[in-house]
Amino acid sequence: MKHKLILAILSISLLSFAPANDTAEFNYPKNSNAALLITADFKKIDKEWRGTDYYYSSQTKDGILFSVLFYKLEADEVKSLVDMPAKMMNGPEASPAYALTYFATYSNTKDLETNDQKWGSPSDDFMFRQADIKVFQGKEVNQKSMYAYAMFGKDLFVNIHLSTPDDAPLLKCGISGFGESISILKILKF
Repeated sequence: MKHKLILAILSISLLSFAPANDTAEFNYPKNSNAALLITADFKKIDKEWRGTDYYYSSQTKDGILFSVLFYKLEADEVKSLVDMPAKMMNGPEASPAYALTYFATYSNTKDLETNDQKWGSPSDDFMFRQADIKVFQGKEVNQKSMYAYAMFGKDLFVNIHLSTPDDAPLLKCGISGFGESISILKILKF
């Protein structure tokens, strides 16, 4: 990921597979190389600074909740979350595995998650995770979540989160990229 990457998440839709109408750019305003193009039938997209992090949230017209978090690492976090694991594993300087490990370990809903599955290779541009939340605050919710993790440079993690209610049996999520050989298509049946 040395060159400027523009990554795309294409065709986020439910079983209808209707073509998406909107393409939006999700970027980290302080790094022109950190940008995602996402095509879906979005409702209004909200965005906000959270300290040095940048957060987007929306919902598709099909009811999929969607968010993108650009998580800016502080210098001490780079050392503990990137440099140390890279040195221990003789791994790459940047990898989606570092972002996946961080977000899966420190998830606010970790204690509620079941059916946690992870896949992808640390050498890929994305790694993935899915988890279910059956009960929240004593109420049955049956939320299905899918995550895609990426890393830009050495100090910027990306967490893409999609969630659907239990009655949405199929979530199609394709990820491909421009400028480098990124071509991943995942069709997930929850």
